[in-house]
Parts: sequence; C-alpha cells; structure tokens
Amino acid sequence: MTDDHTQVGRNPQTDYEAEQSALELESAVRSLNRAVGQTGGLAGPATVYAVLDAVHAATSGLDSLLLQLQRFLARQHAAGHLTHDHGAPLDEALDAFGRAVLHARHLGAGCGEAIDQARRAINHVHSSGLPHKTGAPPSCNTAAEPAPTAPRRRAEPRARQPENGRPRARWFGSSRKGAGA
Repeated sequence: MTDDHTQVGRNPQTDYEAEQSALELESAVRSLNRAVGQTGGLAGPATVYAVLDAVHAATSGLDSLLLQLQRFLARQHAAGHLTHDHGAPLDEALDAFGRAVLHARHLGAGCGEAIDQARRAINHVHSSGLPHKTGAPPSCNTAAEPAPTAPRRRAEPRARQPENGRPRARWFGSSRKGAGA
C-alpha cells in the first residue's frame, strides 16, 4: 500500500508518518531484544520491572490501534473506495479481517493482563547486592540495584461488573451500553 498514491483521500504525509511509526515500533522491539539479551543487559529486577511496564503500556495501546485500522477500512468500504485485486467480494475479505482483528485484540488483552501479572509478581523482588554471574567483569558500582529507568505506572482500574452479572469483554474498547454484553 506504500506505493499506491492514487487512493481517494490519501494524505501522503500522514501515511508516511503512520508507516514510519510502525517501522520504528518494529525497530524498537528488535533493539529492546538486543539490549536485554546481551551479557549484562539487565542490571537488576528494577530494570525488568521497567521493561515490563513499558511493554504493558505499548500492548495496551494496540487494542485501540487495531480498532482504528478496522474502522478506517469499514469507512473506506462504505464510501466505495475499496476494491479487491482478484475481484473477490470485499465483504468476505473485510469480515475475515474483522474476525482476525477481534482475535488479535482478544489476545492482546490477554497478553497485557499476563504482563501486568508478571509485574505484580516481581513488584517486591530486589537484587541482593551480590555480583551477577554473567561472565562479565564485576562492576565498581556498589549499589544493590539501579534506580528504575521509567516511572512506574499505577495498575489500570478494573472494569466494574455489569448489572446483568456477566463479565464484560475487555477487548471491545467501547463504553457504549451493551457493547460487551
């Protein structure tokens, strides 16, 4: 889609920014993997907590991103601006897309909850001050643990149980009445 400059309503600057941000996200994940995977890449539990905190925040934002992508395609389809390369019915392709996005949003919510559980599990875990057995030379730093590199966020408030007693699906992202029922 990067090279399709003929689409109606296309703003090349906005599209470039969106594509660039997506590439930066991919690059940031690769960089983070390299940083924590190298010898001495993690200084202590506070660093693990800070990384989990940032990954949780990013994961939580994926739900609204996926919803926005789905809504954009729905608007484009309703306005008659979409076609299928092979002449297949658009409704089938967009329905399959919608199911896949809903599934991804569901998995993303579960991933976010699991990351939050991991953060809570190590919330009170700290380095003992003993040198790490990483094969790297011991550090001259005598501090038991470095200060967290990112501010700690408070856990997001849990959604209240609806009056009908059924739990609300967390991946729907809409506050309309009946959205999760």
